[in-house]
Amino acid sequence: MEIYDNGVDTEDTTTHMTMEQFDEYKASCLYLIDQAKAAEKLAADPNFQKIIMQNYFSDEPKRLGCLMASGRMTPQGFEGAVEDLKSIGHLRNYLQDFIQKGNIAAGELENLEIARAEAVAS
Repeated sequence: MEIYDNGVDTEDTTTHMTMEQFDEYKASCLYLIDQAKAAEKLAADPNFQKIIMQNYFSDEPKRLGCLMASGRMTPQGFEGAVEDLKSIGHLRNYLQDFIQKGNIAAGELENLEIARAEAVAS
């Protein structure tokens, strides 16, 4: 028995897909790629960079952090600032996920097309 064997079969397995499944999967990949391109285009917009990237993602957390550190906030205000900081992080992750998903989808689409070409050739 292999000492590092975790019970997972490491041999290549073949996955069969109908043409309808292929088309659906390809469409979902193209959709994600389109979303990633839109997110990249949005990130390049100077107004977006100024309002969201600079003011919201950079300046606002600093402002909230200074207010929180000042000790002059009410407990409700402090909790509100914490929630605002969480929201900023969630939006940043949400936007970054579009680009990451698009990059993954581009690789999947390439592999899908290669597999299709091999299937048609055989």
